[in-house]
Amino acid sequence: MLRKLFGQFPEAGGPANETVESRAERMALRATGFLTALDGFDIGLVEDAVDLVLRGELPGHDGRWAPTPPMLATACRMAAEKNARRNYLNGLNAARLPAPEIRKTDEQRQRVRDLAKHAAETIGAVNLDTTEAEMAASKERWARVNAHFDPPQDADSLTDRLSLKRDRRGFDIGSPESEENAA
Repeated sequence: MLRKLFGQFPEAGGPANETVESRAERMALRATGFLTALDGFDIGLVEDAVDLVLRGELPGHDGRWAPTPPMLATACRMAAEKNARRNYLNGLNAARLPAPEIRKTDEQRQRVRDLAKHAAETIGAVNLDTTEAEMAASKERWARVNAHFDPPQDADSLTDRLSLKRDRRGFDIGSPESEENAA
């Protein structure tokens, strides 16, 4: 693709009495610059970018000379944006599958109605036949559960639960195994 691109534009000449070796080195450096700029782009994007340059659609390109490596990388990004936009629009216009037609039997519909009615009757329902003793026992059970998951948060309770050792000023003291590493 670079050969196709360079074949369409005149070569920027070197010194008047340039040797073949120095011209080859200059061309190799030029090719290395383009290969570095195009590193990571798919070959299809590079082809699209070269076509974009040859059609004169690259903004800021003079058209009399070959583009610089950064300009060709910009053309690759523009080609990637055009491809992404085209793929997106093609996806919008693509045929869609129809919604599935699921036939329900009358027995299935009645079963769902019965389940919904049962849920509406039982969720949040209050049992008015509960005795005072049953309510007190329930409150006691809930108090024990809450006490288990919400223990006291005062400093002494936390220290006891975490097995922390405090010195007389209230600072934590490390475990005896790590005290020799303390500075």
